[in-house]
Amino acid sequence: MLGERAYITLIDGTKAGFSRRMAQIAELNDAWKPIGLKEPSLADIRPKAFGEDERKAMNSFVDWAMRHIGIPGVAVAVVQDGRTIFAEGFGVTKAGGSDQVTPQTRFMIGSSTKPLTTLMMARLVDMGRFTWTTPVTEVLPGFALADTEVTQRIEMRHTVCACTGMPRRDLDLIFRFRGVRPEDRIAEMKQMCPTTGFGETFQYSNYLVAAGGYAAAHSYAPNVTLGDAYERAMQDLVFEPLGMGQSSILGIHSPLDAAPHGHTLDGACIPIDPVLEEFADSTAPSGSVWSTVLDMARYVDCELRNGLNERGQQVISEDNLRARRRSAIKIDGKSSYGLGLMLTEEQGLALVTHGGNTLGFSADMAFFPEHGIGMVVLSNLRAANLFLSAVRQRLIEILFGAEARAEALVTSAKKALDDSLASIRQRVRTEPEATAWIQNYVGHYVSEELGAASISQQRDGFRIAFESWSSDLGSEEQSDKSRHIVLISAPFLGAVKLQLTENPDVLLLDGGQTRYRFVRHEDRRG
Repeated sequence: MLGERAYITLIDGTKAGFSRRMAQIAELNDAWKPIGLKEPSLADIRPKAFGEDERKAMNSFVDWAMRHIGIPGVAVAVVQDGRTIFAEGFGVTKAGGSDQVTPQTRFMIGSSTKPLTTLMMARLVDMGRFTWTTPVTEVLPGFALADTEVTQRIEMRHTVCACTGMPRRDLDLIFRFRGVRPEDRIAEMKQMCPTTGFGETFQYSNYLVAAGGYAAAHSYAPNVTLGDAYERAMQDLVFEPLGMGQSSILGIHSPLDAAPHGHTLDGACIPIDPVLEEFADSTAPSGSVWSTVLDMARYVDCELRNGLNERGQQVISEDNLRARRRSAIKIDGKSSYGLGLMLTEEQGLALVTHGGNTLGFSADMAFFPEHGIGMVVLSNLRAANLFLSAVRQRLIEILFGAEARAEALVTSAKKALDDSLASIRQRVRTEPEATAWIQNYVGHYVSEELGAASISQQRDGFRIAFESWSSDLGSEEQSDKSRHIVLISAPFLGAVKLQLTENPDVLLLDGGQTRYRFVRHEDRRG
């Protein structure tokens, strides 16, 4: 927006094309500016000290914002000049419950795990177990992609730089995870290839980060499974020296931990089955850590103090700590990706950050290295990214005197959520007369990559069960009169659609750069 005029960029392309070229599209989109637009800069502003007035302002905003959007629970910590000067919990650990969120409440932090993984890797570089340029095949025997030449080119740094052209393939993780080991995920990569060239564009791969983290951990503990090696390496090299005593790699261990949440079609925020979050366990270095804001604040403080822990001990060399913050691939005009860290600029301020999203949690970790300020925000609702951005913006307003935009971000987030749910309700039909045709697709299916699926008729409609979870189904009619079978249970809520084909025994799931086929078993039909 500029004055009373809104500027909109329209881009036409395929879903696969967008998936491959999202970074370049973002750069094109941000490359032009309306005449007269002047972006604010806080580069010359000296930040305030976070005192009692600032505490009250942050408390008031977070409490209002989470209630306005409808987030069950949030924890926030702020670090300044070597101290955690703010740590508060808001709301409840589980919707409908009475257990309050505190700074000691554990949340799943999703991809905010990645900076912790690369910190572990950097420590092993310090120890001489490998270098950033060591080929992965020398550190993890058996690692391979479908292309032999690409396999040989991939170095340890490449696993965590999002710069190799490897696509996400996250549906493979989400649909089939019961009993899947890290070794199985590494083996699956032998069927995968980059879809763009090395250094060509930013593409985010949880599989590849997992490979790098497991390879590093294997160099530290070679005589145990990859999962045990990663857990041992993280405990010995990150959690223990940083004093992160409440952090762990896998699973919900206490009823006091926050529960994951998603939305229903009518907009209610409900707990989802915690089993769903186990999708990350087999790629743990990419996103399976559970932590608290106090523990994550200790990590942020280590970053800000160039590798010192809170006891003043040099946990990691400054050289290898900072190696993670060098740009490896451009994301857009302002942002790039380092080694498990995003490097950007926020209103003229240099910012290092990494968010995290799982199926029921959203997290944000960010710090301003030139000013000794950092923040961690953890929430127990999926896709709460605009809320996280608003809390970070409020910190910038409080400490740097930035233009007040945080409340508007929250209002926009609430409207976007309401509009999205209204759109889904309008597009997706659930009443019996609209879904009766799904009866023709009742049966058992198998996808080579995503495993088994079974569509069944229940008393109140239709349901699909995959290997690890299940969902109610609805019907969506496209503009060309074709129909989709749509998953409508939280947390998927209209985002996952099975497309019909000319063959009534084949359903397609479009994963962007990968299209998955579910084929009906004829001997078990109906």
